[in-house]
Amino acid sequence: MEQSDREQARRAVGEGGARLVRLLREGDPAAQVAGSQWRVADVASHLAYVFRGFTEAAVGNSAQFARYVPDEPDFHRRLATVNGALVQELADSAGDQQSAVAIGMVEEGIAGFLAATASLDPEAALDTPWYGPGVTRTTDTLTALALGEILVHGLDIARTSATPWPIERSEATVVAREVFARMLPLMLTDAGRRAEVSYRISWRGAPRSSPDLVVRLSAGTVTTGPAGPGERVDCRVLADPVAFLLVGYGRSSTWREVLAGRILAWGRRPWAAARLPQLFCRP
Repeated sequence: MEQSDREQARRAVGEGGARLVRLLREGDPAAQVAGSQWRVADVASHLAYVFRGFTEAAVGNSAQFARYVPDEPDFHRRLATVNGALVQELADSAGDQQSAVAIGMVEEGIAGFLAATASLDPEAALDTPWYGPGVTRTTDTLTALALGEILVHGLDIARTSATPWPIERSEATVVAREVFARMLPLMLTDAGRRAEVSYRISWRGAPRSSPDLVVRLSAGTVTTGPAGPGERVDCRVLADPVAFLLVGYGRSSTWREVLAGRILAWGRRPWAAARLPQLFCRP
């Protein structure tokens, strides 16, 4: 991540986190979140442990979460199990105060994460056992993941309460570049393991100097990185970063964004763009 992106991401986590806390405090904790089995209080509980987990990873204390991680090779099922266990634990311990306790933890967790990472090497390898045995993620990646959680779950809660929740293109670009470049190799689905296809993704509105992201799937593995000189791919994608973020996190569909003109595809296999979300689970 470039220094300017890093500074923007940290600023957006702080400002977006404050906006998220206000939204949570104004919302109905018992309201069912659209498209989810969780209530608003459960989303707050999930976020509370996300930021606590990231903070503990930053200070070298993430091993305390290992007991929640099942012996499950599938990325999505493993994360769902960890999230479910932590949300239920807070609901059981806090009772009627679940939402208030969770919101306090969210506010504390965001501040703690920013403080813990302020002087860390951006490329420091931090232990993140919930992503798999021995898996580490960098400070930059956890910062982008934290911002993605704020933007996407803030949108979930805002949609539930019919409250505006604008997502800035610049913020979505930082998340899309860092999160998808670093996390996709962990997130292959069965369809992704069978795929033989390559993509080159460009971000609408990004500076011309901004690197594209090339995603290559072959022989059951995926590699990501900048485009090589003259490198050919099967499918070129030009995406509005907000649209790409929402598709990647399962809050919109590729076809909806294509029909709206926010995602364009061309190349030898342009139809492969519609299949891209099926190749990976959510981050």
